[in-house]
Amino acid sequence: MSWRTLNLGELAHIVGRGSSARSPRGEHPLDCAHREDAYNLMLLCADQHSEVDAVGGLDLFTVEKLRRVKQEHEDRIRHVTGLGSDRATTVVRMVGSVHGNQVELSRQTAATAVIAGDRYPLFLESYARHGLEIDLRGVPGESSAAPCTASRAAASRTYYRMATQLVDDVIELQLRPGITRDAVRHVSVFGFARLPLLVHLGSRLDDTVPTDIFQRHRENESWVWREEDGLAPSFAARVDHDVLVGSEAVVVINVSGAIGVQEVPASLRGMRRWEIRPVGVPTGPDIMRARGCLERFTGALRGFFAELESEAKTLERLHVLPALPMSAAVVLGRVHHPQVHPQLVVYERLAGRYAPTLEVGGDSGTGVEAVAGAAAGSSGRDV
Repeated sequence: MSWRTLNLGELAHIVGRGSSARSPRGEHPLDCAHREDAYNLMLLCADQHSEVDAVGGLDLFTVEKLRRVKQEHEDRIRHVTGLGSDRATTVVRMVGSVHGNQVELSRQTAATAVIAGDRYPLFLESYARHGLEIDLRGVPGESSAAPCTASRAAASRTYYRMATQLVDDVIELQLRPGITRDAVRHVSVFGFARLPLLVHLGSRLDDTVPTDIFQRHRENESWVWREEDGLAPSFAARVDHDVLVGSEAVVVINVSGAIGVQEVPASLRGMRRWEIRPVGVPTGPDIMRARGCLERFTGALRGFFAELESEAKTLERLHVLPALPMSAAVVLGRVHHPQVHPQLVVYERLAGRYAPTLEVGGDSGTGVEAVAGAAAGSSGRDV
């Protein structure tokens, strides 16, 4: 109201200055000689000062409570200000819906997860108020949970064409220029969307820039990685159907769930098939609880693609049936090398069956329409 910069902070005592009952928390045994020490003082706004000292709230604002609040705040500030410039990370968020469901993935949510991982977030404010955000919620068909039949094939192809273009625009027009001018040296990725789009996002991330990928945990609805505590299983790839005929093969990735042999489309059952799954533990939606689990999955994928390079050089297309946590889908796209590995045809479960949805990598130029069209031709009416 004054249009002046004024100092409105007040020094508040945790244990009151006086030792009588008239001084808030003054009867505490803390020596009076130490009641003006910084340990016993808090910087508060006037209204907060009045509230913590009000007679009606002294049972709530105890000495122990105020000391704990002060300590937690100091610990947080010490942590954040102790992070050097090399701990900065550029946050990329992709927000959509899955089977009509959405989750909270705000800027603050991402910042909390990044800070818990000993980094501090940069949102590239020069581009947008919320930083690098790929918002799929406005794409026509994004929230549709209806079965994808032949009558909706064109709409489905349009949706994926528009969604992938949106991803590409953000990467090419916003993230990549930041990398070029050395403003982006580390990236943190948060994604909640359909699995094929997450694979596509991973494929567009620059593999020369260190990248952390985050996972939403159903058990507590948090994006913060848990500490390593024996929760990280290893993963292995095995040949599930050992017949290599032609230039195409199948990989079933069972991590967050289990895709049975009977669910593999009939047109793929004659191809050589691999399965990637956790070792010694069951699959499950919350398996990716610790960062180490994602790192082990990444290592297993790299080993699998290296095996393809040495033992299946004739492969041109790899049909991927994923039951994956969303962070692992991003890793799949990032580990895949389009100049070295076979083109990925990513499937999605629609109307109770798996159908090809999106191509990743390769230079055939067939695109989304060709994949969906091939599905229409091979499966009758369903796409």
